[in-house]
Amino acid sequence: MDSIDGVGLQGARASLMTVKDSVVKQTVALEGGAFVMEQVPDATYTLLISYIGYKPLRKSIQLKGDHVTMKIALSMDQTMLDVVNITVSPPTVVVKGDTTEFSASAFTTEAYADADALVAQIPGVEIDADGKIKAQGEDVQRIIVDGKEFFSSDPAVALKTLPADVIDKIQLIDEKSEQSKLTGFDDGNRRKIINIVTKPDRRHGYFGRMAGATGNEDRYNTGGFLNAFNGDRRVSANVVSNNINQGGFASNELVGASSGGRGGGRGGNEGGGIGPSHRIALNYNNTWWKNVQFNADYHLSTSDKNQVRSANREVLIGDNANQFNLSAAQTNRNNQSHAASFRIEYKRDSTERLNVNPNINFNNGKTTNTNATRTLGALQELINTSNRTNNGNNHAFTIGGSVDYGLRLSNAGRSISAHLEQNYNRNDNEAFALSYNLFYEGGDLNRSDTVNNRNESYSNSNSWNARITYTEPLSKQSRMMANLSTRSNNSYSDRKMYDFLIETGQYSELNRELSNEFRNDYRFYGAGLNYQFSKETFLFDVGIDYQQANMSNDRVFPIQTNTKRQFINYLPNANFTYRFSRDSRIRFNYNTATNPPNVLQLQDVINNQNPLNITGGNPNLKQEFRHALSVNYNTVNRTSGANFSVSMHADFTNNRIVSATFIAPVDTFIVDNVLLGKGAQFTRPENVDGYYSLRANSSFGIPIEAFKINLNMNNDLYHNRDVGLLNDAITHTNTYGISQRVGINSKISRKIIFSLSYSGNYNIVRNSSNSNLSNNAYNQTIRNDFTYIFWKGVRVASSLNYRYNTGMAAGYDQSFLLWNASLGKKLFKKEEAEITLTAFDLLNNNTQVTRNITERYIEDSQTNILRRYFLLSFTYNLRQFGGGSGGRRTGNR
Repeated sequence: MDSIDGVGLQGARASLMTVKDSVVKQTVALEGGAFVMEQVPDATYTLLISYIGYKPLRKSIQLKGDHVTMKIALSMDQTMLDVVNITVSPPTVVVKGDTTEFSASAFTTEAYADADALVAQIPGVEIDADGKIKAQGEDVQRIIVDGKEFFSSDPAVALKTLPADVIDKIQLIDEKSEQSKLTGFDDGNRRKIINIVTKPDRRHGYFGRMAGATGNEDRYNTGGFLNAFNGDRRVSANVVSNNINQGGFASNELVGASSGGRGGGRGGNEGGGIGPSHRIALNYNNTWWKNVQFNADYHLSTSDKNQVRSANREVLIGDNANQFNLSAAQTNRNNQSHAASFRIEYKRDSTERLNVNPNINFNNGKTTNTNATRTLGALQELINTSNRTNNGNNHAFTIGGSVDYGLRLSNAGRSISAHLEQNYNRNDNEAFALSYNLFYEGGDLNRSDTVNNRNESYSNSNSWNARITYTEPLSKQSRMMANLSTRSNNSYSDRKMYDFLIETGQYSELNRELSNEFRNDYRFYGAGLNYQFSKETFLFDVGIDYQQANMSNDRVFPIQTNTKRQFINYLPNANFTYRFSRDSRIRFNYNTATNPPNVLQLQDVINNQNPLNITGGNPNLKQEFRHALSVNYNTVNRTSGANFSVSMHADFTNNRIVSATFIAPVDTFIVDNVLLGKGAQFTRPENVDGYYSLRANSSFGIPIEAFKINLNMNNDLYHNRDVGLLNDAITHTNTYGISQRVGINSKISRKIIFSLSYSGNYNIVRNSSNSNLSNNAYNQTIRNDFTYIFWKGVRVASSLNYRYNTGMAAGYDQSFLLWNASLGKKLFKKEEAEITLTAFDLLNNNTQVTRNITERYIEDSQTNILRRYFLLSFTYNLRQFGGGSGGRRTGNR
């Protein structure tokens, strides 16, 4: 506070250092000058407080297990100087523990750009065409704003609802688990999040965007976002409605492809298919009674898509003889979903913490599908054909949440915490199937059959998970943690199949062989012990958990049966972190986990709605046992902002649940009255050993000031060993790959925005049982985005996207150049509005080809996608700030 009038100094920086001047914790005073430093080990420290216009203060503090509260008065610096104008650029990057902080002023964006345009320029950060965010080689799990939840269920929506010009700093954070936060016992689990710190003078007011566009062929795109910030109370809304398959809304989606691969890069093609979609996203944040944080998040989305898809699937059947499935399908999907989540966080100083997180989801879907399929042998001889129509209606409901409570019993590290989680879900489904199937022998028609039935299915599950944890200090550097846990999951599934009777014209005959009523009860009990040792530069902990799980499967219909299984496991874990300096560290983590099968995998009922791919369940499944290892190294140059990280990950799974496939060499009965035709498949889950996945990643980002650009590079090496069962024989498919991404973003000025990127992926597939299923494939994308604003706000934008594919099936090796371009004019005195004409896919080349590789097959597919169209749009940006937050004093100094 000010030593004269006692006014709190918001923005003052507090640093806690060891006697050797190594920073332990660092923070900035909030409104009223208050700041808190939690979980500080006992020792002697130096507290440094600095604030512009005041004399810095250094104070020695000795902590001996007591909670310390102090008021710190700063004196004004009365040194008289001649009038001097000084311009100082803030540091580009600051490293604070698990947080790397970048100053937004070090990067350049177009006026009224969205937050993603700024975030994408941070060294080590990438945003792909679908809005997926990676930072330092890891997926970003959520976005928060000023430390508060902000559309936490969808990071892409968060970045499209916040404009770049309100951002002061961007923080990349390796967030600890909720368990670690409650106990202070670092379990090594991290998830990458981004915290956007807004400018203090932008935390009071209204800001947003409204836009609408219309085009040829009845194309349209309209929507916008609005933020109303008043200190801690913040309300945000994001609305989208269009028929160009844009899942998100931003001005650059209306005026051309966004620069740097930040959404809409395919000219508006979200997963293939064409149809209207609408979305409303709402977020509310507030602080109540100074120590209760409240957040509410709501999403409504509807879509109605028509998709046309062709696929070529090469299936391994053993002995170097492959089978080919050629299909053409047309699908209409109408879907509506509601999702609401809440977060209530109570913190009574640093000793007590309570988090409550309820959520609820509804989903209604309707699907109509027509499909024509041909199955060919290795010599291209015809094996079977199928023409079928499937209609379905689905209603799903989920409600649940979690409660976390932590209480610190002493400053020395003694604590107790509890976690309680509950989830209930229900699913109702009605499906109709009509198919005409022909089976051939030696090229001649052998037989035909018809499937015409209605399936009614209902399932629900109710699960509880509880855990209590106690930590006990052994010394200043070491602690023990003990935990007890229990889990319960009760699942029920009822499936009834009715055949169509010509005599009655109704689906009235119950098919007992294809009907089933099934219950599954899973009970889990566990206990664990961990030891942790930490010093200033390193931390390690090691522990083991004991688990006992009991599983009971009860088939009620058509024949009553009961099976019981018991699983006993010991789950070791280890975590090690070493800090070479404040700017670099290495982290190693090893953990194990079990994963039980779900009720749909366990239910032994036959589903023949696709006669060429019949499926069933397996009540004898065991739970999976997984080992996961990871090593991460990260270093940051705080002068230049250069960032380098490298990571290695390995996963090994025993009793992995896979889809075991039987391909009928001749007509075969699976059960009574259920015939699997020649060349058709019967698939059901089985347990296998031998699966593993290896991956290495490196990420490098650096600003090159001489050329006014930011450079990002990302490399991946991976090896997956998939294990499958085909006609009772074990198959191994090894997939090797290397991918590289290189991109540059310019920061020349706000009127010249330029980016260039390259991504390539080389993929090698080797099958141990069949060399004919081995395959090499390569695909690459080269992209260039350019925006130039000149002469009274004329805006020209262009996006070129070249894609090249090779190694795919005949007809799927396609290369094309996608070009989006726009011409616009900014309007009004502050250029807050713009009218734009945009051409998407100007060369009419757009296409969508994908490849899917499993242990059983390689499939290449192509779906319909939007081709050339034009939009005329109007965009208006709203900015209205005022009010200002208290704390910092104003006036002449």
